[in-house]
Amino acid sequence: MNAMLRRIRFCFLLLFLTPLALAARDKAADVFLLSSHTEASEWDQRMMQPINALAAERPDLDISIAHLPFLSYKSEEALIHDRDSVLAAHNIPPRLVVLLGGSCFSFTEDIQRLWPGIPMLLIGEQDYYCDLSYTLFGPGDPNANRYPVEGLKNKGANLSLISAPALLRQTIEMIINVQPRLQKLIFVAGENYLSKERQWRVEEYIRDRHPEITCQVISSSDTSTDQLMSTLEKVKGPYTAVFYASWMIREGYNENVSTRHNTVSLLEHITPLYTMTGSDFEKHPYVVGYCSYSQEEYRRTVRQHILDVLDNDVQPSEMPFAYLQTGIPTLNYRAMEHFGLDTSLIPHGAVVVGAPQSIWVQYKKQIMWAAFFLLIGIGGFIFHTMRRSLRSLQKARNMAENANNIKTAFIQNMSHEFRTPMNSIVGFAQLLCLPDGYISEGEKAEYLSYIKNNSHLLTVMVKDMLDIADMENGEYYVEKAPTNLNEMARQAIKSAEFRLQPGVTIVRQPGLDEEARYITDGMRVQQILINFLTNACKYTSEGEIVIGSSLMENPGYITFYVQDTGPGVPLENAESIFERFVKLDNSKQGAGLGLSICRMIANNLGGRIWLDTSYTEGARFVLTIPREEV
Repeated sequence: MNAMLRRIRFCFLLLFLTPLALAARDKAADVFLLSSHTEASEWDQRMMQPINALAAERPDLDISIAHLPFLSYKSEEALIHDRDSVLAAHNIPPRLVVLLGGSCFSFTEDIQRLWPGIPMLLIGEQDYYCDLSYTLFGPGDPNANRYPVEGLKNKGANLSLISAPALLRQTIEMIINVQPRLQKLIFVAGENYLSKERQWRVEEYIRDRHPEITCQVISSSDTSTDQLMSTLEKVKGPYTAVFYASWMIREGYNENVSTRHNTVSLLEHITPLYTMTGSDFEKHPYVVGYCSYSQEEYRRTVRQHILDVLDNDVQPSEMPFAYLQTGIPTLNYRAMEHFGLDTSLIPHGAVVVGAPQSIWVQYKKQIMWAAFFLLIGIGGFIFHTMRRSLRSLQKARNMAENANNIKTAFIQNMSHEFRTPMNSIVGFAQLLCLPDGYISEGEKAEYLSYIKNNSHLLTVMVKDMLDIADMENGEYYVEKAPTNLNEMARQAIKSAEFRLQPGVTIVRQPGLDEEARYITDGMRVQQILINFLTNACKYTSEGEIVIGSSLMENPGYITFYVQDTGPGVPLENAESIFERFVKLDNSKQGAGLGLSICRMIANNLGGRIWLDTSYTEGARFVLTIPREEV
């Protein structure tokens, strides 16, 4: 009898409101969406994403949206009045009605009577609906009347369903996997319809499947936020978990819907907290995790259903119900560590946020470079070098993580150091290949001398690279012999002058007697001078480069210097540039090993090298070796 009176009243209300509606809307909407939540609620915003995206993409579609926030109504009559007003405003039936939220599924029969055969798409958590009085008021009741949506379809309603449920069972099992010593599960519920339905399902599942675990429900209907926090502060870490569903209350509902983030922020610091749906771990760094259906699958499914109806003339009654049941556990590694949870218990296949990166992720680029060089034949050199270097690396465990960087740097330095003598050898060899008459016999002899000298230098450098570990351990020896150091300087100039930038010249200022010979390793001296000159050529774009020698600048020592008119070296880097892998300009070629090797060679010769910080016109590098005359 009450249902009959309600229908009669609905028809009379439509008769009175229709003239007003005609003035308000004189054309049919493509989509009319009715939501059971306020537009400020987080749930509504998330569920509306695919529809808002479609509206932005298709300005030709007219989408009409109305909100009937169920929890804000204090009587069934007030809700029905607003519902009828919203429906009456559409005097011309829309092409598609979308009911968003299981609370308003009970409106389906009224909409069917108003617009017979109207296409309808129901989007919500359950595939059933309850009596309006139960939906609006009262505690959760497992015995309440629940009417399957499938029954409406069987009665001729032109509808389909997209079920986007809270994955309660999967989430509970995830919690138990992560906290195997769990003794109590606290379910935090609001006064809204969804919380009521979720509550009894959680209690039933715990009772049937995990009777050893106590399920305690804390509801916003009879508990304040302060009382909730006080209760949670008394529980103990791994033995208790909080399953947060909602904290919505009927009183002050319109303000309450925006406080979910605030409530979660208050609770997440107290004890392990799991949410019903996805959480932003940037905003909530101590939420342990959640298990939810794929948001991407949800958006894709809603979009396709709407477009099938509007563009492809597919009737909803022809569409199978869509159930988004597949959920992947998502866990917050940092939160688990914060609460002392064992991260090794994270389920296989779970999405883990905030986990420390693996060695592969951290050093992927270096490993790939090393593999590349191994494939092109330099792997043997790398292996040999690393084996000889292990003695020092084993003494410094903190250097182990940089092993791949060191290998790559050695290879780059080898290329840098070998290039100068190789270019000299190739260049002079090409000159020797010119037809007869282009170069004289004297020039041929000179070029052959250069090739021989650079070949010797190249051999020495290969040996240096292989023996660098021995140099560090003090096991490296130089071969001293009577040497014409002026000739070594000239050879260094010949090996480096092709690197000069346009307009720059090399000036030699000899300070040693031309025929004098000194006891030292001339090839080592030449190697250091070539390095000085090569660096000067890199950084000098105008002016000149001076290479000189002196017996007076540092008494008792032979002094060589190379000075340029480039940008110079900042005073604070005067020492660091001689350290391994240090480069002041990453755009310049080289690995930053040249000066480091030169310093070790100088030490083995009994001398030293340094940057002359008193020179202000550019950079001036100095080498001294003991003065031992023949």
